Amino acid sequence: MKSKLNHQNLFKYLVDASICQEKDLEYLQVDAKYSRNHYWILNLPIYNIVVKQVYHKYEDILGNSISNERYIYDFLPSCPDLFYTSSLAPNILYYDELNSILVYKYSSDSINLESYYENNKSFPISIAKLVGHTLATLHSETRNSHNCYKYLTKYKDSFQYTFPYNKYIFNRIEPENLSKFPVEGLRFISFYQRYEKLKNAVIELVAHQSNCCLTHNNLQLSKILIHRQSEKLLSKTDYYDVSLIKLIDWERFSWGEPACDLGIAIAGYLLVWLNSITVHPGIELEQSLQLATMPLESIYPSIAAMTKAYINTYPKVLEDHTDFLKRVTQFAGLGLISRILGILQDPNLSNNQFICMMEVGKNLLCQPEKSFSSVFGLTVSDIIDTALHSSNYH
Repeated sequence: MKSKLNHQNLFKYLVDASICQEKDLEYLQVDAKYSRNHYWILNLPIYNIVVKQVYHKYEDILGNSISNERYIYDFLPSCPDLFYTSSLAPNILYYDELNSILVYKYSSDSINLESYYENNKSFPISIAKLVGHTLATLHSETRNSHNCYKYLTKYKDSFQYTFPYNKYIFNRIEPENLSKFPVEGLRFISFYQRYEKLKNAVIELVAHQSNCCLTHNNLQLSKILIHRQSEKLLSKTDYYDVSLIKLIDWERFSWGEPACDLGIAIAGYLLVWLNSITVHPGIELEQSLQLATMPLESIYPSIAAMTKAYINTYPKVLEDHTDFLKRVTQFAGLGLISRILGILQDPNLSNNQFICMMEVGKNLLCQPEKSFSSVFGLTVSDIIDTALHSSNYH
């Protein structure tokens, strides 16, 4: 690696690589909220730029995620039978193999779903349905693609789904490995490994996957881009235009299980609720959950609508995976558990907030049937019956 990007040399690198011109720098703004070490979102009047780099010292833990992501972006447009799926990916501007740097762009008319909900303080059902339809089409289209299966499974060992930091979470951490592991994750690992039932539930879930389609595997709400006027545009038509939605940051993609993507997206909605909770040592956990400024009841309809839209678009998933909704619920718990690793980098996160998120994730993983209605606001049969009725599927 010759270049190590930082806030001081980033703009110069973009100009030297002919990604931007000197005159663009006057308008270039860094999105402070979503930019972090090795990852920058830069705003221009017409489009936004994402710049990401993997440092070599993290490759043992993260793998060469830049190479992986570039791989999928190059592959998808080459398959004529994957028109919808390839349309979900952003446009690559530049790839620097030597320095493990990837640059891509997306329209400035787009906003990530996390920011959309934060700004609007509402959860339009039409947008949740769009996300559900998009994931179902991604999974059903790639499930039926022989080219996709053949190409991705050539790299079976590399592209099977793995839980983030799995070799450290599933096994005892040896002293010589401590220096390789991000410091912020050690607190989580220590807490996680005390819960044998939780650890076994994660191992069981990951070990018994039914891998059958292309999956994103890290579908946080901040990775889902929608048009800023999506609610208005969707109100004018029943057609889900692929131009209204993009999925970014595909570095963890795999030939995987469809329940994973839907579950992690649901975890994103649950985080909106959990992040609105004020936790105090003098307040019981159950009471804290009820005092959220963004009540779970306000999020129920979107989680249910997204799930029903998914099944409506891809009803055969219930035949192919008879325990589909149970596993979706567990993957939602897994999404919360894995998300904690990233959130632990926030110095403002209190120990009580951490325990609160951990407890919800643990319940979803270890007691999915019992937890289902508390997340969806409906029973399993209600979700399935409504979705299949509207799809006229028999």
